[in-house]
Formats: sequence, C-alpha cells, structure tokens
Amino acid sequence: MLSRENVMREALSELEAQRARNLMEEKARRAEAEQRKPAIAALLARRQQLLFSSMRGAFASPGRAKEISASMQCEMEGINAELRRELVSCGLPEDYLQPVYRCALCRDTGYVGEPVHEQCVCLKRAVLNRLYQNEGLQGLERENFASFDERIFPDVPIEGRKNTQRGYIKKIRERCEGFADGFAPGEGNGLLLCGRSGLGKTFLMNCVAQRVLERGFSVVVISAYRLTEAMRRFQFGGEGAETVQDMLSCDLLCIDDLGSEPMIRGVTVSALYHIVSERRNANRSTVVTTNCSVDQLYEKYDDRIAARLCDPGRMQVMEFVGVDVRRFAAPRGDYR
Repeated sequence: MLSRENVMREALSELEAQRARNLMEEKARRAEAEQRKPAIAALLARRQQLLFSSMRGAFASPGRAKEISASMQCEMEGINAELRRELVSCGLPEDYLQPVYRCALCRDTGYVGEPVHEQCVCLKRAVLNRLYQNEGLQGLERENFASFDERIFPDVPIEGRKNTQRGYIKKIRERCEGFADGFAPGEGNGLLLCGRSGLGKTFLMNCVAQRVLERGFSVVVISAYRLTEAMRRFQFGGEGAETVQDMLSCDLLCIDDLGSEPMIRGVTVSALYHIVSERRNANRSTVVTTNCSVDQLYEKYDDRIAARLCDPGRMQVMEFVGVDVRRFAAPRGDYR
C-alpha cells in the first residue's frame, strides 16, 4: 500500500519532470522557428532586449516606472504581432512560441490561486489515479455513487417489512453518501453494513471509500481475510509493518466481509481487537461489511470487539435485506 503522502510526492515529481519536458519542447520549437526564418530570431532578440532595458530603466527611475511599463507593453505588442505573422508565413501556428503546458490552469506546477495556493484539479486527479492502482482500491473508479444503480433492486414489498428492497437500499445509499460527504478525520464515526451476500454492502462501502478518497483523505480498503493474514505475518515474522501502520493510521479504514476470515487461535480475535480498539481510541473512522447479524457478531467475537463495532454512539448500523441481486447486476457492477 502506498500512503497518500508518498503518492503526492510521486505526482509532484512527475509534474517537475513534465516542466523539464516542457522547457525542452519550447527550446526545440524556438530552434525550429529560427531555422525556418532568421527574422524570427531577430524579433525574439529584440523582445528580450526590450524587456531588459525596460527593467533597467524602471529600477534607475522609479518615478517613471509606470510610464516605462506602458511604453514597453505597447512596443512588446507590436513585436509579438510581427512574430505571429512571421510564424504563419513559414507554416507554423501563430502561438508556436508560447510557453508549453500540459495543464494551462496551473502551468504544470500542481497549484493554483494567489496568494493562497490550492491543489489544481490535474494534481488531484493524478493523485487519485495513482491511489486507484493501490491494492484494495482498484475497483473504486467503477464502484462509486455515480455508478450505483438502485434499479437493479426489486421494487416489490418484502414480506414482514414496510418497504421494498429498492426502497431500503435508497435509504441506505442516502445515509452512506451523507456519511461520506460529511466525513472529517478525528470524529471517530463509522458504519456497520450487515446482511446476506449479494445485497450491495461491499458496493456501497466502496462508494463511501471512493468519495472520501476523492475529498482528499487517506483510505485503506482491505478484506477481513487479508487483514488477519497481514497481522499474522507481522505478529510472527515482523513482516509488513507499513501495511499494519497504514491500517492503524489512515483516516478511513474499510474492512470487507468480516466473518469470512479464518479463526486462527491467538491471532484473529487479538488482531481485530487491536485494530478496532486502537482506531477507536484515536478517534479514527472505520467502515465494516459483514454477513453476520449483530447477534452473530457477539457470538463469534470477543464482546469487546462486537461492542465497539455495534456501538450506536459511534457506528451507524445498517441492515441490508432482500434477495441476492448479483445475478441481475452483472452488466452494471458487483453488488456484493
């Protein structure tokens, strides 16, 4: 797993490399234009000389700085107009000698705004694209609130219930989206999504993870099986310390399919308790999906684990009901 900090460093390093490529491209274009028409080289030299002489004049006579600047601007516009004509006359675009940028908003710096710098949309997207390649996050580009299709769920009454399966999933989706949109690190709130397989628990967990990730927070998505295995390797061999640290320190930890992991004596229960308890003590949020009911969680795990997962003061417990819809959802997504 790559942390958001490491991914950000990679993205900024790529932007630095892009700026170097931009500079090389600008030099190549200038060389080509000057080779095609020597008059272009003369105009570029005039423009450079004008800029330097105007700067010297403004420094030497501060009282005339505005006058000098206005005069320079007027003469510069004339030179630029000549440059555009010469470029077109030799078969090149009139903007061929303009600065080269992949992103015109930030000029490939990754930041916009003055004096307050904010991340440009291109940097945010680059970071997200890298994060989506991380283990556990690959499916988030496909499984998100924008792609969630409630029509796959039957709109017929559920026996013994007041609503249809589609009605229930609409309410759950609204609660999950509200949680994701209002998410803030350090509040320690979470979600427990319970119900049989094929009712949309994992899909909605991924929707939450994607939205929180897109809002700029660190997210780890991991199955209960892999979590247990990672903790076992760390406990007995000291392997994977970074993975364990990511699970403990990320803003949002999403544990999928709790209850499917092997019950290894001295490992499974203690590992889950360590993760859940440490995150709770640090007010870090956790989302959990499970096929178990609340009662089954108390039967399967230490009461201390179940109590933390089901705590109504910290966790929103949502029960998924109805029939398995995966057979209907194949073209649209895996509604686990």
